[in-house]
Amino acid sequence: MLLDRVLNAGILETQPAHLQKKIRVANSLGVVLMLGVAIPFTILSLIHFPALILVPVLGIVISGGSILLNAAGSVYAGRVVISLLPITLGAAFQAGLTAAGEPPVLGIHLIELSFSVMVFLVFDLREKGYLIPLMIINVLIISGFDYINAWWEPAVDATVIREGYVGTVAILNSILFTFGSVFILVQQNLLSEKKTTQLLAEARENHQKMVDSEQELKGRVAQIKITQEEEKKRQWASEGLAQVSSMLRDNDDLQAMSDRLIAHIIQYVKANQGGLFVVDEEDGRKCIKLQACYAYERKKFLKKTIAIGEGLLGQAYLEKEYTYMTNFPEEYINITSGLGKKPPSALLIMPLMINDEVEGLLEIASFKAFEPYEIEFIQMLSENIAATLRNGKVNKQTKLLLAESQQQAEEMRAQEEEMRQNMEELQATQEQSDRLKTELEESQSKLQEKLAELVNAQQETEEVRKLEQQRAEEQLKARTDMLEKAVAEFKQTEQQLREEIKQKEAEINQLTTQ
Repeated sequence: MLLDRVLNAGILETQPAHLQKKIRVANSLGVVLMLGVAIPFTILSLIHFPALILVPVLGIVISGGSILLNAAGSVYAGRVVISLLPITLGAAFQAGLTAAGEPPVLGIHLIELSFSVMVFLVFDLREKGYLIPLMIINVLIISGFDYINAWWEPAVDATVIREGYVGTVAILNSILFTFGSVFILVQQNLLSEKKTTQLLAEARENHQKMVDSEQELKGRVAQIKITQEEEKKRQWASEGLAQVSSMLRDNDDLQAMSDRLIAHIIQYVKANQGGLFVVDEEDGRKCIKLQACYAYERKKFLKKTIAIGEGLLGQAYLEKEYTYMTNFPEEYINITSGLGKKPPSALLIMPLMINDEVEGLLEIASFKAFEPYEIEFIQMLSENIAATLRNGKVNKQTKLLLAESQQQAEEMRAQEEEMRQNMEELQATQEQSDRLKTELEESQSKLQEKLAELVNAQQETEEVRKLEQQRAEEQLKARTDMLEKAVAEFKQTEQQLREEIKQKEAEINQLTTQ
């Protein structure tokens, strides 16, 4: 609206609140002064006091000029004008109406008094450099009426304003201007109160927001602390898992690794003592044996083997679930130190399982209770330890099988040597057989020659020839029988050797497959 633009002329957001308030009051007084005083008195002067018309006209100019000065940014000059010049014009108008020695006109005097308070409306107490001098000037103008009256003596008939309706109008005008000034002040106070109420509401809302933000921040801080605590626990578990995994990789010596492992776990979880038990076989039956321990008292070593289902360890093996106890028999276990013996406050028995098979158990005793994340950490370790124990058993069995295989290989090498010797003997026998066969063929050749000689020798008698032939056939038959016997023995020996070779090869293949 136009009125709002006029009233807010010269007000900037960067200005202090009290200055904005005073600029608005100055603009409001300028409007009231112009509409309620200057214009009405211009009309009255035009009718009754033409000689004084310049004074109210200047009032119109001054009222509008103060607003224009504020709009132009000269907010101090605009306020000085609106607080000083109206009372000056009022005094001049009063001097024009009053002859020397006459009392002042009541209505104009009241208007002057109402103008004198304008300086308190447009300047703040923090602006003493303007407020005090302008207040002094206003007092001097009112109190120096006689001197001002002597300066200007226009020929004006003041009867209408002293005795007629114009005086009444002037009095009413002064009252209305005073009321208007008070109204402006009250309105500004009301606006300030509303603004203050709004600021208080905003402050309360901001305070509530701050409280909510503080609560939210506290919640976030608490959540961050919880997250940090959880992260610290996860990091603790990860570091412990990495350290244990490093130990488990160095498993060439299972006993040494077990000793280092149980000592490290007890120290890492800040327990007091513990033992690592493995599942083994004894006389063809499964049992639980103590593999390694840390800070156990001597009585604990009296029985290193526990039957399946016996005691807490044997029961944990059957149930395949960890056992955590804070109340247990005092005679079960004691922690021994230089100060004596004392039962622990907490006992944890953790089965070491992989693929639902228990490979061993961990028994840990402590003077302090175990936290859930510590139990979870040990539970995470259990599968890795179980895998290492199983690999240790497999490696141990592999070494035994390898030793047996090496022994069998030595035996096979000895048998191969024996077979080689038999083959050499067989080859010698074959060579002898070949030699006998050659001799037989030579004997047959010689016999044929002799038979040929006998055929050629017709002169010998038939009995001698038959006798010699019979003798030769008997010798040939004997040698043939001997040779066939030797060949049969050779074939039999060769067949036996071949069967023994096949048997050895089958045994070698079987061992290789295992």
